[in-house]
Amino acid sequence: MTGLMLHCGGQLKTREEVFGVLPPSETATYVPLPYESFLTRIEKQLAVEGMTVKEESLALSSNGQRMFGLLALEMPGHAHRSYGCVLGLRNSYDKSCSTGVCIGASVFVCDNLSFNGEVTFARKHTTNLMRDLSWLIVETISRLPGKFHAQSETFDAYQNTGISDRQAHDLIIRMVDEGAINVGDIRNVLKEWREPRHPEFLAEGKNAWRLFNAATEAIKGDLWRLPARTTRLHTVFDRECLLSFKEPGPGELQISEGAD
Repeated sequence: MTGLMLHCGGQLKTREEVFGVLPPSETATYVPLPYESFLTRIEKQLAVEGMTVKEESLALSSNGQRMFGLLALEMPGHAHRSYGCVLGLRNSYDKSCSTGVCIGASVFVCDNLSFNGEVTFARKHTTNLMRDLSWLIVETISRLPGKFHAQSETFDAYQNTGISDRQAHDLIIRMVDEGAINVGDIRNVLKEWREPRHPEFLAEGKNAWRLFNAATEAIKGDLWRLPARTTRLHTVFDRECLLSFKEPGPGELQISEGAD
């Protein structure tokens, strides 16, 4: 997961360094969640569900006040694929973002990361956070296998959907309109589409999967914004591949009190 090293303004750190950053003091309205407590609670619940952490990358930015983590997971019963399941974690001590978790994937041949659009929980650092944290984590982790299976079916659809150069050009403009890529990214996406640096994508021919990875190659690096940007990519590609698309509804675990 070397893409984490490209995180704008962030630095890879050991867990000891991350855990060594002291949280600020509590106030009547703000209760910080220590990085160590957050990560270890996640890891314990993964073990309960039979999931193994194969690799871990942690980064700090803003003088240690923001933390982003990636956990590469091995799930029992899932066949080997060209990508693996990744759990993204975020937390902050400077009230810049709420505590959150999102499921994604890392493509082995290029280390591209994408997230499938759902921050499974996001909570402000209020007095109720610690009370609710345990069941939030249990609910989140228990849903990971099903969400990774759905994500795998999405990627299969991308691989089975052929697209022409003209369609690719139109999709790239739609990515800009959706906010998935910037105008300045267009040239890099086109280059990766026309001449993929990884031969595996060239060998597959011109399909949605090749263009999707051209886009994720162009935007990888800023992990604070990557989940939102790849969520928007999925919106564009799901519609092109005729996959059902819906906003999170009452049945989804979308617990949020907004930003801190």
